Amino acid sequence: MTKGICTVRHEILMALLVTTVCVSAIGAAEITAFSTISTHYEAIRQVLIEDSTEGIASHAEAIAKTARALEANYSDAAAGVKPGSGGTVKALLPEIKQRAAEVARASDLETIRNEVAELTKPLVRWIELVDGSRPVVAYCSMVKKAWLQPDEPIGNPYAPYMLRCGEVVQR
Repeated sequence: MTKGICTVRHEILMALLVTTVCVSAIGAAEITAFSTISTHYEAIRQVLIEDSTEGIASHAEAIAKTARALEANYSDAAAGVKPGSGGTVKALLPEIKQRAAEVARASDLETIRNEVAELTKPLVRWIELVDGSRPVVAYCSMVKKAWLQPDEPIGNPYAPYMLRCGEVVQR
């Protein structure tokens, strides 16, 4: 047997979470590169809250793939940003691709968390330009790191032992 029942159940729950977050947060008609990246980012955050690494590499690879596809065929609508914001978003894409690749390559929780913090930085700059639904930016002063999450109770991915430590700093 290659996978235990808990692993299979975890994979099914993560697939349902990603689908639910994507459809409920942005609506089926509004899927953009930013919303796709946000959905995978949220899946990573949820896994980190569980103090696990399971599935993080595949979500990080999906973020890099989405950034590459947007870079190859850019439009503000595809990026999910206000018209005229393209220059800023295009400039962020190389860093997003690099940071997502670093998350995918990381193997231990500490390194993954540090790389997610670095990936968050260009995403925070992109979020300011998003036209429509978007996650909030939260920050924990104890670990001095920001993250994106749905507008719901704080879920700190960097310090699960301080799950509710942090505050929303940008809506």
